[in-house]
Amino acid sequence: MTQEPALSEALRPYRARLESEMVRGLPPFPSGTPDPAHVKPDETAPLHPLRHVIDAGGKRLRPLLTMLACEAVCEDADRALPTAAGLELLHTFTLVHDDVMDNDLTRRGRPTVHALWGGPLAICAGDALYAFAFDKMAQNLGTARVTPETIVHIMRRAAEVSYELSAGQTQDLLFEKRDDVTLDEYLEMIRLKTGVLIQLSVEAGARIGGGDTEQVAALSDYGRHIGLAFQIVDDLLDLVADEAELGKPVGSDIRAGKKTYPVLHALDHLGPADRARLLDILTTPEPETTPTMVQEGLSLLVEADSMEAAKVHATREVENARAALGRLDAPGGSAIALLARVADYMITRRN
Repeated sequence: MTQEPALSEALRPYRARLESEMVRGLPPFPSGTPDPAHVKPDETAPLHPLRHVIDAGGKRLRPLLTMLACEAVCEDADRALPTAAGLELLHTFTLVHDDVMDNDLTRRGRPTVHALWGGPLAICAGDALYAFAFDKMAQNLGTARVTPETIVHIMRRAAEVSYELSAGQTQDLLFEKRDDVTLDEYLEMIRLKTGVLIQLSVEAGARIGGGDTEQVAALSDYGRHIGLAFQIVDDLLDLVADEAELGKPVGSDIRAGKKTYPVLHALDHLGPADRARLLDILTTPEPETTPTMVQEGLSLLVEADSMEAAKVHATREVENARAALGRLDAPGGSAIALLARVADYMITRRN
C-alpha cells in the first residue's frame, strides 16, 4: 500500500506478516506450464502465474483493514491473519480475470498474467487463486478464541460477495452501452464492484476479534463508506494521476467508454452540444479513440467541474467513515487511529 511515508512505515510490520501468510502453503502450478511469453532469455521468469500476480504486490488495502479492525477490538491483529490473506487472494483473483476482460497488458508496472501466458491460462490461474482464498480463510479455524461459527459466517459472506462482485462488474460493462446511467445507479454499481469486499474485509476483522454487535456495526459502516470513497477516487485518478504512478495510461476509462462519477457528472451538467460530443467520444470504439479525443474528453470534464465534484463526494464518504469510527468503543486505540489515517488516505492517494 503506497501511502504518505509515516502511514506506510506504521503499516510496514502488518504488511510483512501478511505477505508471508499469502504465499504460505501456496500449491505449485501444474508442471509443464510454459515459460511466459515476451520474456527475454536474460530475464528471470516468474516462478509460476500465481506467484507472479501475488509478487506484483499492490495496496493490500483489504487485508490491512482486516488486521486493523481485529486489533481495534481485541488488540491482536494476527488473530485475523489467515482470513486477511484469504480476502486479499480473493481480490487478486478478480484482478486476474478483470485484466483478461479488459485486455490490459500491464498492472502495477508489470505484465499481466494473460499478457505473459495468454487468456485461457490466466483464467485457470484466477480460478486457482479463488480456491486458495477460501482455503486460507478456513485456516482461521485453528486460531484460539475464533469460533467455527464465525469462520463459517465469513466464508458464506465471502461467497455472497463473490457474486456481488460479478454483478457489479457486469453492470459496469453494461453501462458502457448506455447513455442514460444515473449517479445513483453508478453508486450502487461501485458498491457491488468494489465496496462490498472492502466492507467485508473490515467486518471480518471485527468478527474474528470477537467484537460485539455495536463494534461490528460501526466498523462495517466505516468499511462501507471508505469502499465508496476508494472507487470514486480510483475513477478520478484515471483522469488526473501521473501515468508512471498510476501504472496504466491516464484516460483509459474514457477510451473504454466507462460511466464513472466524473463522466456522469459532466453528462448532467454540460450543455447539449458538449454533452453530445462527450457521448460521441465515449462511444467511439476503443481502438479508434485517439489521444486527441481523450484530451478533448478530459477538457469537457474540466469544463463541467466534474473532477472537483467527484472529490467532494469522496470526501463526504470519508467524513462518514470517520463518524462511524467515532461510535467505536474498543480497546485498540492505536489501531483505531490507523483506521482513521487510512480513511484520510482514500482522498490523498496518488495511485
